[in-house]
Amino acid sequence: MSRFCLCERVSHCCLAILLAGVLLKPVSFAVSPPPTQEPSPVPTCDKTHSERATLETELSLTVGPEQDSVSFKCSSTANAQREPEKENVYTDANCSQTTQLTTLFSGADLQEVGDNGQKTYTLNIPKNSRKATQQELYYKCTLEKELHHKNGNAVSETEGQVCKVKITVEAVNKDEPDPEQNDEQPAGPIECTGSDTMKEASVSAESPLSFKCGAGMSLHPTNLTDVFDDQDGKCAAEVALQTLVDATLTKTDAEATHNEQPVYQLAVKTAPSEDTALCYKCVPSSSSDTKREIQSGGESSAKECLLKIFVKGSASSAFSATWGAAQTAVAFFVAAQLLPGMVDA
Repeated sequence: MSRFCLCERVSHCCLAILLAGVLLKPVSFAVSPPPTQEPSPVPTCDKTHSERATLETELSLTVGPEQDSVSFKCSSTANAQREPEKENVYTDANCSQTTQLTTLFSGADLQEVGDNGQKTYTLNIPKNSRKATQQELYYKCTLEKELHHKNGNAVSETEGQVCKVKITVEAVNKDEPDPEQNDEQPAGPIECTGSDTMKEASVSAESPLSFKCGAGMSLHPTNLTDVFDDQDGKCAAEVALQTLVDATLTKTDAEATHNEQPVYQLAVKTAPSEDTALCYKCVPSSSSDTKREIQSGGESSAKECLLKIFVKGSASSAFSATWGAAQTAVAFFVAAQLLPGMVDA
């Protein structure tokens, strides 16, 4: 009889240990991939229940934080043309301002498959180029014009022939690299040169960022207390650095004998409450005319390099640490409550 009781107590102890182990590993189940689903039909601008080929006024799509692409069709039943050109995208709701896609998201592209006029378009945005702020992109689909009548009355040629495709690229909170990864990175400053369209970097209160412009280029804004606000992804609005983050930018002049570029260091004193996006520009300094042309938004044959800097906020990291500690405490508390009762049984 005593041997039976001893076996029963041992089994109760094993059950308590197993329960604690299960409670300590809920995250592994939370990140399990969703079950495989059948592919959804490609969204289209076509207006349903229409006697003739007609487009909706707007087609709204979203690229979520875990997605890296989205597909759409202008029309599945009629010939329609997409604007702007393949390498460009509209950045305003009026579809009047075009920007090169890769200046917004490094490595992004628009692929097209299918017959002329009825193609399927897929916008690919690499996850490592996503930003901490939401960005809206636009395309415009236009049906081939045709004259038609409705109930005996002439209908405008443009009615039902233009569809605006709005793509919302949701914000992605980027994690800071592990210390082991930082050790493997080059020790020298990041260099933004004329051959680069854009460079990306991250900075935190624990790890300042050093960078410099390429040969023959100068840093903009020229005032060390100013920076470009990149919360909208456009790197256009010049604001005071302190209005975005508690940080300072210092300049170390290079030795004139070596004819090297000065090195700048961005140091964050206090982490912002939310993730923040900053931007600097390395602009060719060969002539003042080029500078004025770039600052006024005009086109220039000279290339500028955008240095987009991600400043991680304190809220997300604090929540992660608190949640992990809470999970461990709950698991051990439950095990401690169950174990004495099982042993005494």
